[in-house]
Amino acid sequence: MEHIRAKRSLRGQMTFIILLCWLLPMALAAATLGSYLAFGLGRQTRQAITEQFQLNLQMGADRVNSAVEASRLPSYDPEFREALGQYRRDGNYAVLYRRCHGLFSRLYQSDSRFRYGVVCLADNPEERFITVISGSSGLLSTREVQERWRSHLPAVLELAAGLDTAVGFLERDGQLYLVRNLMGSDYRPVGVLALALDQPYYFEDLSLLNWASSVSVELDGGTVIPIHGDALPRDGEDTLDVTVNGPDFTLRGRAEVDYSVLLAGFGAYRYVLAAMGLSLLLLLVFTFRFFRRRISRPIDALMEGAADIREGDLGRKIDCAAGSREFEYLTDSFNQMSAQLQTQFNRLYQEELARRDAQIKALQSHINPHFLNNTLEIINWQARMSGDAKASKMIEALSTVLDAALDRKGVPEVRLSEEMTYVNAYLYIVKQRFGKRLTVDIDLPDGLMDCKVPRLILQPVIENAVEHGVGAGGQGHIVLRGYRQGEFLILEIENDGGLTPEDARHIARLLSPDYDMAGEPSGNIGIANVNQRLRILYGPQCGLSIFPGEGPLVTARLTVALPQEDG
Repeated sequence: MEHIRAKRSLRGQMTFIILLCWLLPMALAAATLGSYLAFGLGRQTRQAITEQFQLNLQMGADRVNSAVEASRLPSYDPEFREALGQYRRDGNYAVLYRRCHGLFSRLYQSDSRFRYGVVCLADNPEERFITVISGSSGLLSTREVQERWRSHLPAVLELAAGLDTAVGFLERDGQLYLVRNLMGSDYRPVGVLALALDQPYYFEDLSLLNWASSVSVELDGGTVIPIHGDALPRDGEDTLDVTVNGPDFTLRGRAEVDYSVLLAGFGAYRYVLAAMGLSLLLLLVFTFRFFRRRISRPIDALMEGAADIREGDLGRKIDCAAGSREFEYLTDSFNQMSAQLQTQFNRLYQEELARRDAQIKALQSHINPHFLNNTLEIINWQARMSGDAKASKMIEALSTVLDAALDRKGVPEVRLSEEMTYVNAYLYIVKQRFGKRLTVDIDLPDGLMDCKVPRLILQPVIENAVEHGVGAGGQGHIVLRGYRQGEFLILEIENDGGLTPEDARHIARLLSPDYDMAGEPSGNIGIANVNQRLRILYGPQCGLSIFPGEGPLVTARLTVALPQEDG
């Protein structure tokens, strides 16, 4: 560990970097602050006020567009079109005036966007016109509106002559008009609609730009409207020029910037701000490089190593040059812990294998004495009573079962076809005992015979079915069937001996996961043995279950996990 202590600590290196990158620039800030402020702040400020000007101009354009939409309303009003049609037929202007005045009053009199509106007929615009005065007109009288209108009429008619179905804008004596033609059903102009816009409503946001010495807007390239200041903005570097395109018009805004207003209040503080900004920039650059080389890379190596161990790469070692004694200590400790983890895992794995094998062998050993004693008793009885060749066959069957029980080859799993040889040998023996009182049906498809199952897993369950399914002097019927269910092999042994409540409680105790066979008589552990062996070998999703069926039927179901090649 001496080579680790020889390196400077991480804290010391960070302190040195901060002192180098912060205090030194602060001492040299006075020589560079002025030019930085003029360039950096000026550019940022111009971008900010341009965005603000663009936003305020867009708000004005949206309001102008709403006025354009309002000017279209009469053209689509059926009452207005009907009144025009009647006027064309009978020429009665009084009826037209009465009907249209009510319509236009309803449309525009309460609309604060307009000061007043005028509709003049194409056949006599000087005499036949309808005026509607809004509440935002500044209390203009009808006479004042009509006098203004007559003075502005020639310019309005001149503009309308070239509009067709479009809209136009006209400024006269400080009043801005929105002008459009009213078209008849034959698409010929029948009149002109002029709406006097309440100018502050549309462009009041532009007048609030305190950094602008003068502001103006231009509609459709011809109508220039001063908004703020005593003169129109001049061309130059201090002038902002922004354009917004609406659906029916183009709105161009110009503003002359007064930078003295923007920079007022900064004074000497701009130098301090510039110094802090420059030194902070340097600090960030050096800190980034420092953390990347001395912290990020070692941490990434540790994280990659931890991820590899989590994926199963035990014993993973990190080979990364650490830039500090702290990370070098962490790297060495990580490698040591990884090696210890691999050693402990291998030891635990071997211990688990040995424990499982010992437990399985201990469970299997409980089966042999009980079955062997019963079988020898049957053979002895048969030999004494019959004296024929059946005893020889029974001995052969017993030999087969003993081979399975003794497991001389030490193989815990066999093919289902081999397991069935032990089952058939056992069934041959018990049939000699029960004769015609016991019938057995086996329904195992050939496709299942290559499946691997634990040795002697069926015989204890079938023995249990025989003992409980065939009463003294009674009849018994046993069915053995098998089938696949997803990734599992299902083996079912069914008998017709019935299941009493006492039997059900006893079975539930024997098949309980925490059942201990140490104090149980050997004659009661067969099904518990099978259940525990299956759970040890294949996990808790496998095992033995016994449940009642229809009538006297009782089914014992064994669930065996199939390996991937079998599934």
